[in-house]
Amino acid sequence: MSYLSLPRVLSKFGSQNHNPSNQKSKTNSLTRSSTRIGCDDIRLSRKASSTQSLKEPIERRMSILNRNGSISSRHFRGVHKHLLDSHAKAVCHSMTVTDLYEEILFEIFNNIGCENNEECTNGLIEFVQDAFKIPNATHVEICEAARLKEPPNVRLNVEIIKAENLMSKDSNGLSDPFVTLYLESNGSHRYNSSVKPATLNPIWEEHFSLPITDNARDEVLIVEVWDFDAAETVKEKVNKILDVKGVKGLSKLMKEIAVTASSGKHDNELIGRAAITLKSIPVSGLTVWYNLEKGSKGRSRGSLLVNLALSAEKNKSVAVQEHKNLLKLLLMYELETSQVANYWWSGKFSPNAELIRSQHAAQSGLSPFECALSQWHAYSTIHETHKLNFTLFNSILDVVVPVISYMQNDSEDVKTFWDGVRRLLPSCFAVLRKLRSKNTSDKNIVRALNEVLDILKKIKELEVPESVDIFPKSVYGWIHTNDTDETCNIDTAIVDAINTGTKEWLEHIVEGSRQSKNTETDDEKLQYIIKLIQMVRADLQRAMEYFDKIFYHKIQINYSAILYLFYDSKLAEICKSIIIEVCNNIKRLDVPDDQFLYLPNLENVNMGTTLFEVYLILKRYVQLGESLCSESLELSNFYPWFERGVTHWLDISIIKALSRIQKAIDLDQLKAVDETVKYSSSAVDTLSIFYQIKIFWQQLDWPEVEGSYIFVAKIVNDLCRCCVFYAQQMSRRVENIFLADDNNKNFTLSEEWCIAINNMDYIRQTLPSFIKELSIDDIIKKLGEYRTNLEAERCASTIKTVIENALDTERNQIVELIEIVARKMAPPIKRYLAEGAEVLAKDSNSMDQLMMYLEASLTTLYDTLNEINFQRILDGIWSELSIIMYDLIQSNLDKRRPPAFFQNLNNTLQTMMDCFKMGNIQTSDVKILSSIQSRLRLYSLETADLIHQYYLERLENQKSQESSPYGQLTVTAQLTDSGLLLTILNARNLLPMDSNGSVDSFVKASFMPTSRFNDLSTVKTNVHNKSCFPLYDQEFRINLSEQQRSEKNSLIVFSIKDKDLFGMSSQYIAESYISFGDLEATPPGEQIMMNLSRPEYTDSDSLRALEYRLGDKQAKDFLKKLKNRSFS
Repeated sequence: MSYLSLPRVLSKFGSQNHNPSNQKSKTNSLTRSSTRIGCDDIRLSRKASSTQSLKEPIERRMSILNRNGSISSRHFRGVHKHLLDSHAKAVCHSMTVTDLYEEILFEIFNNIGCENNEECTNGLIEFVQDAFKIPNATHVEICEAARLKEPPNVRLNVEIIKAENLMSKDSNGLSDPFVTLYLESNGSHRYNSSVKPATLNPIWEEHFSLPITDNARDEVLIVEVWDFDAAETVKEKVNKILDVKGVKGLSKLMKEIAVTASSGKHDNELIGRAAITLKSIPVSGLTVWYNLEKGSKGRSRGSLLVNLALSAEKNKSVAVQEHKNLLKLLLMYELETSQVANYWWSGKFSPNAELIRSQHAAQSGLSPFECALSQWHAYSTIHETHKLNFTLFNSILDVVVPVISYMQNDSEDVKTFWDGVRRLLPSCFAVLRKLRSKNTSDKNIVRALNEVLDILKKIKELEVPESVDIFPKSVYGWIHTNDTDETCNIDTAIVDAINTGTKEWLEHIVEGSRQSKNTETDDEKLQYIIKLIQMVRADLQRAMEYFDKIFYHKIQINYSAILYLFYDSKLAEICKSIIIEVCNNIKRLDVPDDQFLYLPNLENVNMGTTLFEVYLILKRYVQLGESLCSESLELSNFYPWFERGVTHWLDISIIKALSRIQKAIDLDQLKAVDETVKYSSSAVDTLSIFYQIKIFWQQLDWPEVEGSYIFVAKIVNDLCRCCVFYAQQMSRRVENIFLADDNNKNFTLSEEWCIAINNMDYIRQTLPSFIKELSIDDIIKKLGEYRTNLEAERCASTIKTVIENALDTERNQIVELIEIVARKMAPPIKRYLAEGAEVLAKDSNSMDQLMMYLEASLTTLYDTLNEINFQRILDGIWSELSIIMYDLIQSNLDKRRPPAFFQNLNNTLQTMMDCFKMGNIQTSDVKILSSIQSRLRLYSLETADLIHQYYLERLENQKSQESSPYGQLTVTAQLTDSGLLLTILNARNLLPMDSNGSVDSFVKASFMPTSRFNDLSTVKTNVHNKSCFPLYDQEFRINLSEQQRSEKNSLIVFSIKDKDLFGMSSQYIAESYISFGDLEATPPGEQIMMNLSRPEYTDSDSLRALEYRLGDKQAKDFLKKLKNRSFS
């Protein structure tokens, strides 16, 4: 790269430099001209005016002003500002390489920094000649001209920043410091800072500019720090006594008071000083701490922080233009010689180049802003052809922007700045567009992005002048423009740059990921969508991980949200057509009905896995978008595309579930999975299948409430069908086991039966809670909000009915299996019971065999079944046992078995009941047990006891009567130590038995049961004729043994009869009863009135038992007598 590639600013001389002779001729001419300007005698104007007229001829003006725009030292009158400006413009427009070269050589010869030495000077001259590509002959002429120019006017710029740890000079332990500075060669011309009262660590930050008339390298700057002592009276001094610090402070105050009182002096005291040689100051300046000294004392007096820099006087416009051109030449030479790659150079020149640059800036008196603006112009120009590091421009902006923001838009500096912006911005936006061109692991891309965003942030904070168009259409064709005349700004350009880069990348991956559309299968189309979304998501993940924080921190832009919004519409357009097409190609499956007669072959079922994978990927992608963007997204409505696919997935899930349940049952060994549970592997596998369906539903997460209800209702129905299917298949499995072992004489209850029952019940109990995990309640609630509460209640009722029907069906299946078990156990139980009741010998083992069989069966049931199922099977066995007992009772009654048989059977039943009470569990069929036991007790009684039982029933019936058509009988009765004192008092409303409407009655009293009172005779009263209200009033003393008195169920039967006229027979009227227990409960002497009644031949258990004793004379006579009384 050569200097010939400089912009047109140097084009006036660029083309001539190809020919050395032309170059030489041009240079000689310019040299002679400049030499003549510098050496001609200056003629003083004879005019009285103190200001040079603007109408002076050019020759005259050139004798007054130097080439660099400064006023000649030989001119002692003022020069009009317009003359200076016009001269500066002329110099800038006519500036050539040789002019600039001459100025640089002049500055080298007049170096004002500490780097000035002959060896350094020679090296710089050689470097400059090489950089400017000046031939030797031309170089000699220009050097001579540069040496003849008058030296520059040098100034020393000093900034007194602050001091620390100064020595105390006042009585209060502090000082009132101020700074005095002067050049050693001109001590009378001193500069003073402000006074900082009462401090040992003052801060000034004050600037001074000292002219240097003699050789700057030999000058010494003296900086002194003094303690200011104000003029005070003795009284004012004394008032400071309270502020005194320490004995030393008191001593100082006393001394000051004495001096003031005697002479009135108030001299300032020197704290310390520092001498600084100017030859130690580099051209770039320095900031250094200097220790303050005074004489030869070694005591510390504090330190002073000073900033020092040297500068020369020059016209700023000319100096700035020179600096711009110098920077271009130096940078182009640097890039050419170093072969620096694009985006690498970050502003660090070689030592010689940097020395020349800083020397020119110092001798030109350029401020940091002017230097930075010159760099901004030069570097942005070079950046168009050779990309520089963005860090360079970022650092320049830190200096330029604060100043530019306060300048008027029509100033030259503002125009220069925005020209640089126009040249720099295209490369900045190129970085945003090409972020994906490099791997994020490359730290340079992240660093470059940080710098670019910093640059854009700083630029967008400035107001763009109306006359400046920083986004010309010829350069920014990718910026999205509307029909409106709105001006593009930095923010919109950033978004367009991001979208443009995203569009280019998306087009690249879309074309590179898809095969030929004509040969693609449905699965390949879906795989294409998956791959596309994965790549887009990876890009978003990369954006969130590496770039989001940078964009937001720098310019408050959500980078990943911008990417997502661009991808959203594009992906929606691509995915929608493919997914709808694939769903339309799905063929409907043949799902088994509720009879489960067959199951489809899974190999022939299109599993739809890829389609579901696409659904999940889209769902997760949309969730990511909702977390990134607040705007509405097109892809948010993706789910209707999959409606047909969801139905297909649900059909697949029920077919797979049924097949897997069947396989789990076939492989089940019907053994508990571990010691803590009482169900086997098929139950666990079935719940795992249900869990997979639940996971599918949770992953589906259908957002639309009506569709969600339809799908979840189908899932609930399918789960219920699976439960019923499991119960049916498990029942068949254990029934097949029984058929294989059916040759055994006795049914042996195995563990497999119990495990099967537990499995079915476990699935049944788990179903409601499992279905609840499908969030049905939330769906119903949303449905009520979306529609009406009535519709929601109907939907909830429908699902509830489906669940209850399934639970009832499975419960019935369990009960049916339990009934099968009970029926299988019934034959051996019946046989053992019959044998045990038949054989009366004590050494019979039938009862032992029965108990062993029951114990073995119940132990298996208790150990294997859970509590609920154990209770169920006990009820089932007991139900079968009740049937057996009824059969045995009835069949043996027909065979006229003796009471002993039924007694044995009753004892056996009691033993079985005790056996069935295991733990806290016992049979719940109390009514059946009571009925059977009651019948067995009756049939085991002797005939007299049965008759007594009948009268006890009559007693209970009598107590329940409120009135009687046969009248009432009143008695008093009391049990005594020796027997019974009975008084028959009277009767009322007796039933007339004679034709005259009256009755001849008497009362007959007998005791029951007769077997208990064999030694007692019947007692009776006298006959009372023709009276329905007879007054008997007869007392009887009956001797009873203690045993007889203690039996509370003993009865007194009172029979009232009508005496026949001829005394041949007495006619039965009615009877009443009272027990010994009732007598004990009645207070002594209290009258007992009893309703009279006639015995009825009704459906009584006692009478039925007596009827079966056809061969028993006592029973036969009693029944005959009872019939006569009932029908009399």
